[in-house]
Amino acid sequence: MIQKEKIGFYSIGVNLLLVVIKGALAYLSGSVALMADAIHSSTDLISSITVLAGIKISKRQSKHFPYGLYKVENFVSLLTSLFIFFAVLPGGIDG
Repeated sequence: MIQKEKIGFYSIGVNLLLVVIKGALAYLSGSVALMADAIHSSTDLISSITVLAGIKISKRQSKHFPYGLYKVENFVSLLTSLFIFFAVLPGGIDG
């Protein structure tokens, strides 16, 4: 396994752990702030999964792309930046 994949798996593991801990504490305490933070951490988890998928896809080789689909990493970076952009818009995507 290459270094990028290891970091991707660690990132997924840490974000998943944060979601579980924050979600459990929010459930036990009834804290709305902790629940909001658990939801925020789940969006970080989705971004980490997207990045790892991009890394794995970019390693694939085909007849038409013998050096691999390395441009997929750029596309995944753009997709992740769009996630962040829409997350910080005032009022979210709905307005």
